[in-house]
Amino acid sequence: MKGMSLIPVSKRFGRSAGNLSTSLVVCAAVWLTLIAASVALGQTTISTIEGTIRDPQGSVVSGAEIAVKSASLGIERTATSDADGFYRITALPAGIYSIKVTHSGFAAREFDNVELTLNRTLTLDIPLEVGAVQGQVDVVGYAQLLNPTSSATGATVTPQQIKEMPTNGRNYLDLMQLVPGVVVNRQANTGSDNSTPVLGERAGNNNFLIDGQPNKDTVTGGAASQFNQETIAEFQVLTAGFRAEFGQASGAIVNVITRSGGNAYHGLASIFFRNNVFDSSNSLDPTQDEAPFLQRWDYSLAGGGPIVKDKVFFFGSAERIRENRRLNFVFPPGTPQIAKNFEAQFDNPARIYDTRGFFKFDEQLGAHSLSQSVSYTNGNVREFLPLSNATDLPSRRNDTGARHLLFAFSDTVLLGDTGNPWVLTLRGGYRGDTSETRPAHPEAGVGTTFQMFSSFNTGALFGDLGSFSFGNNTSRTALDQKYTSASANLNKLIGDHNIKFGWNYLKTKVDGVESQILNLQLFATVPDFTTFGPFNAGFFTVTTAGGLTPEANDIHLRNNYNALYFQDDWKFLPNLTLNFGLRWDYDTEFKTKQNISPRVGFAWQAASHTIVRGHYGLFYDQFRLGLVRDGSTIAFLRDEQPDDIVGTSALWLWTPKDGEKKYECVFAGGKRVTLMARFLEEIGGGAPAPAAAAPAAAPKDQKNESEDESESEAT
Repeated sequence: MKGMSLIPVSKRFGRSAGNLSTSLVVCAAVWLTLIAASVALGQTTISTIEGTIRDPQGSVVSGAEIAVKSASLGIERTATSDADGFYRITALPAGIYSIKVTHSGFAAREFDNVELTLNRTLTLDIPLEVGAVQGQVDVVGYAQLLNPTSSATGATVTPQQIKEMPTNGRNYLDLMQLVPGVVVNRQANTGSDNSTPVLGERAGNNNFLIDGQPNKDTVTGGAASQFNQETIAEFQVLTAGFRAEFGQASGAIVNVITRSGGNAYHGLASIFFRNNVFDSSNSLDPTQDEAPFLQRWDYSLAGGGPIVKDKVFFFGSAERIRENRRLNFVFPPGTPQIAKNFEAQFDNPARIYDTRGFFKFDEQLGAHSLSQSVSYTNGNVREFLPLSNATDLPSRRNDTGARHLLFAFSDTVLLGDTGNPWVLTLRGGYRGDTSETRPAHPEAGVGTTFQMFSSFNTGALFGDLGSFSFGNNTSRTALDQKYTSASANLNKLIGDHNIKFGWNYLKTKVDGVESQILNLQLFATVPDFTTFGPFNAGFFTVTTAGGLTPEANDIHLRNNYNALYFQDDWKFLPNLTLNFGLRWDYDTEFKTKQNISPRVGFAWQAASHTIVRGHYGLFYDQFRLGLVRDGSTIAFLRDEQPDDIVGTSALWLWTPKDGEKKYECVFAGGKRVTLMARFLEEIGGGAPAPAAAAPAAAPKDQKNESEDESESEAT
């Protein structure tokens, strides 16, 4: 089984590293080697406030004292403006701050309610008035909306928007609909490729981060665990042109920051109840004029505060969702009455049970800002009916369940001058995801097409009364996914250059059982079906797809992912920032040389409220492990059972000892589909005639069976 591959999916205007000297690469590699024993995926979750201090004539003011404070977060930082009047305070978590500027001979200047959003550089130029008069107090409300130093496009959903935004179903990804270029498709299955496309990219091509920790399902794509709304502090979506520190995505970067406790105790409790009393019917059946039964309960608790004032804080939240919903199901046109009578026993309400819990500690210990968190979600759906299968009969529904556990640790260290320090960020995490899907009604049998006959002597091959399909043709599937992540990042302002480089690591281990596909053709009379049921009414033909043995359906996927990146944000002019970046990605299970991503961009502040951006770059996605298992497809013709096939897909014709030909489709991992050749000849007028076809290339590192031309013939 192969692991992830890097797929070059787009060249865009976006950030890219231009010239990167060999000495710098070697220096970065040596430094990363020294800290590799530390901890985990480190994308930007902190922000910066910077600007220039000037006097009334517009001249720069050096030596001014700038103090930034957040009473709620227990953070206070200071800096001094340099000879150019420039100041910079970095490594600030998202939140509300106050800023005070003082200098002898000038009146003090204060700014309140400065909202700093995540992954943002807030530029705040401050003019001072001469004299010892009482200081001026200003309120800053617009500054966080513009980022004049980044060429990336996207948007940040602020805490106020999160608080006021109604999300039906409590899915935090619904917040993405506030971002330009993002579509929340209500007609697609939740979590599918069409559910939240970004600028035309499939939803599975997005990368999801929680406090810098990976939250992406690398088997099927999309987000892994859910979070209740009270846990989220800020929500950022980068749609294009993002820095080299972000990888593993050709779509968007969805960056979520969780809430933390502060110096004051805060909490909330809520109960949400909804039923069908105030609903109206939207059924396609004109005879249905009442809304289907619905009862939904949603209980939520959240709270946080100080353990040691200004030093240690906590935050926790919990949510429980229960829903009982009668599905608005209508039989497809032409469904025979016998099918309706048979399916009525399986048309039960869908039941949803969802539990979510989160707890977090934060410590401010000198130069260290530490954080530890644990998140747990457990969701189960009985009688699941996805939108893509809305017309399927009730006997084809599934029961699904998933459990997600995330442990995360981070440490942000300020080294050197507090006004312009080296910022070292270390992160480590572990995530365990288990999931299961199984038929909701095994008593209905496997996927069956019932050929309905009026009697035993019709003389027809297929039912003279037509046919209908029932039962679930997919057996149980289960996955146990384990992810271990680590990262280290170093950031420093050197002159006009904001330098950042780092290392990302993700270990993936997936075990489980893959489903089999079971399809039957039932030939029976309608009275026998009504009397004896689907198992004993007549005779069957069987088509199966899956491993020949239980072991052949086992899933064992392994991959180690490493990445190095370097980026430089160069303030070329006071209103023009150039962004350069270079990223290198590597997967142990799929080696490729196409894994270097240069990125370049610019951000030009044309006016105080106008930013012009441009970017160009290479962005690599990861090949989903679930797709790798399917392999490539080749076709052959043989006179023996092809037991030697490993890791490729093929259509084989072979003759066992009893002389009866069988057509067999062999998939990667030993999965097979067997059809009786005699049955194919009866319904199709003979076996398929061979046709010349060149075999497709086998996956890398796997043997291509077409090389043995003395025993095989292309068909």
